[in-house]
Amino acid sequence: MLTTFRALACVVFALVSQTAWSQSVTAADTRLMISLSGKQYDLAARVYRPDGPGHGPFPLIVVNHGTPTDRRKLPQARLSFARAAKWFAGHGYMVVVALRPGFGSSSGAYLEASGRCGNEDFVAAGRRTAAIESAIVTAASHLPGADPERIVVIGQSAGGFGAITLGGTPPSGVRGIISFAGGRGSNGKERICAGEDKLIAAERELGAANSLPQLWLYADNDHYFRKDLARRMFGAFADASRAPVTFVPLPAFGDNGHATFAKADPQVWAEPVAAFLTQVLKDK
Repeated sequence: MLTTFRALACVVFALVSQTAWSQSVTAADTRLMISLSGKQYDLAARVYRPDGPGHGPFPLIVVNHGTPTDRRKLPQARLSFARAAKWFAGHGYMVVVALRPGFGSSSGAYLEASGRCGNEDFVAAGRRTAAIESAIVTAASHLPGADPERIVVIGQSAGGFGAITLGGTPPSGVRGIISFAGGRGSNGKERICAGEDKLIAAERELGAANSLPQLWLYADNDHYFRKDLARRMFGAFADASRAPVTFVPLPAFGDNGHATFAKADPQVWAEPVAAFLTQVLKDK
């Protein structure tokens, strides 16, 4: 399967490289209203669209951020991933980036806590984040220009962990999941709160519920989830999953590859991501 995926990736990447950045992009800040457990939340959001004669509907990419190790920094969160979002929009996708409740100027309190460091419940944390990400997907799918039947959810770090969990009970229209440096409970110095074995067990439980194709990408020098741990996490999830899950190692980036999706040139990950999008968004 991996060999076939790589072959497809080479073909697709050759095609997208020829038309890279063929479309200009517009970006607009907005407020995204979501409903969660009977409550309404007003989220800070940014929408990127291809800028051209067409008005869509465009396949929708929903991007989800991580969580700082110091929760006191939650109010300082800002909308990010602009470089990556522009890459997607430049290739014909509509992109929505939103801050979850408790982050930045989004309304509400932080909703994703699941115990202190030593006894964190990773499964509960993943499901709480996934519930919020699902609500964001539902709201984003109703925005003008979005194709509600062709959606891919992307998450980074804790947002990636929420995204892979979302694969268990995906919102309507979601075709696939992409996780960049996904995980939970790291202190940023290669130590996992509550222990690595507990995180691996959570990955296995969440994988057993997964119903969507997924793509996992980790840089070789990720200091939140080092490469041998990332492989163990992937193995536990993928072995239990009903749907295919693909692991892609990325080269080292800067001092800490955990920031690859946020800061690196998109060409670092463009090839496997373009292939995955083509694969999951093709007509059924």
